[in-house]
Amino acid sequence: MNNSNLPLVSIVMCTYNGEKYLIDQLNSLLTQTYKNIEIVIVDDYSTDNTKSILLSYQKRYPSIKLFFNKENLGFNKNFEKSIRLSKGEYISICDQDDIWYSNKLERLQLEIGNKGVIFSNSRLINEKGEPIGKLLLEQPMIEKFDYKSILINNYVTGHTILAKRIFLEKTFPFPEHGYYDWWIGFVSSYYNELIYLDEITTDYRIHRNSVVHQEVFLSDSDLSALEIMDYKSTKNQLQYFYNFLRLKGEESFINHLMDLYLGNKGFFSRTLNLFFFFNHYNILFPLQKRRKFLSKGKFLFVKEYWNKINECKQKTASIN
Repeated sequence: MNNSNLPLVSIVMCTYNGEKYLIDQLNSLLTQTYKNIEIVIVDDYSTDNTKSILLSYQKRYPSIKLFFNKENLGFNKNFEKSIRLSKGEYISICDQDDIWYSNKLERLQLEIGNKGVIFSNSRLINEKGEPIGKLLLEQPMIEKFDYKSILINNYVTGHTILAKRIFLEKTFPFPEHGYYDWWIGFVSSYYNELIYLDEITTDYRIHRNSVVHQEVFLSDSDLSALEIMDYKSTKNQLQYFYNFLRLKGEESFINHLMDLYLGNKGFFSRTLNLFFFFNHYNILFPLQKRRKFLSKGKFLFVKEYWNKINECKQKTASIN
């Protein structure tokens, strides 16, 4: 098929001090088998050599369009800006430090069908680009994406997303805090616009700077900084999801989650929340092994999860 007959796909990348891995990623974008692309890159006020690398590539490849922020916007708002600056019928979101497989766009565009968003799997690699023997999604994904299944577990990662512009614009504005891809996953599953391609299309790099934010807590804590961060992130996301569902008149399910993450009620209410998590285990934890109703393993997992959230809540309350 002639390139002009293919819908334009906009690859949108946000960069910030990404000089170490940026060249590998750019090269993987430029070797895509899907040829009708533009690469829209918005740099979020980098202070390393990222800008010079981008300018050198733009001179050689006219499909690259560069924009440089005069102040740091943060990744949520920077990705929203990059999407708004793009022109494609399809949008593919791109991190600065991964490596795309050459047929990634071709496979996603072919399989998206009548859905608004498609996502896929990734192989994890280390700082040297070596596989570490794990996938981003280890368990088989559910066939139908109920929005309830993403409320406390995000499995729609931004770097694997291809979306139709006409739908993606319905997710604007992205939340000020939290994670834009979690928001896209929630909205697309709510409107039944989400589909999964069970293929590895990206090498996802794990390195010390890949965690967006970590806080340092007391060294004698039983909880790691990452666990506290996950708790705070989920709490922030739940507030956005709750506001959305309340406007739809569908907040009854999420109220139980809000009670656990944000509430401070008595023993009876806490016990009811524990049983709520147990009864809805297969919905709330889609990345875990599916279990039968009276499974002992299910009870132990839910109890541990429930206790961990309460520990995180108490720890952050004592620090704040």
